[in-house]
Amino acid sequence: MVRWPAEVDRLDRLRAAGTPRLVLVAPHAPPFTVTDALEDWVRMPADEGDVRARARCLIERCDNDVAHEPELADDRVLRFGRWWTTLTPVEARLAGLLSDRFGHVVPRADLARVGWPAGLPSRNSLDVQLGRLRRRIDGSGLVLRTVRSRGCMLAARPAA
Repeated sequence: MVRWPAEVDRLDRLRAAGTPRLVLVAPHAPPFTVTDALEDWVRMPADEGDVRARARCLIERCDNDVAHEPELADDRVLRFGRWWTTLTPVEARLAGLLSDRFGHVVPRADLARVGWPAGLPSRNSLDVQLGRLRRRIDGSGLVLRTVRSRGCMLAARPAA
């Protein structure tokens, strides 16, 4: 929540960061102009219930705009919703294939081929890189599952 026009600098920073914001407009300020779907406003003084309802609607709108499948952007940035991380080149190649086949099992042979086009450097290289990728996506809402005797699957972590 941001007070306007008193906190205009803070509002600009939140806009630049892509952070959702509910703007609390001063009583005698001119009408507020919303710049994108991450923004809403209410004139003060407002009932606390009205402010909460506006905030809830803003959160729901933002959640509906969030991507529900991972995306590998700029070759080495993995994004899922508002979460993102940078990846090493091998992690990026593995994550790219897993993202392309999101929710489906990817055979280990396919992962090895895409991870190391010139050939797997050692027997456990794939397992080591998959372990690193698992740690890298911790907290993202994604889970990398091993499907015994078949391969791996990147999926959304079920809600708790």
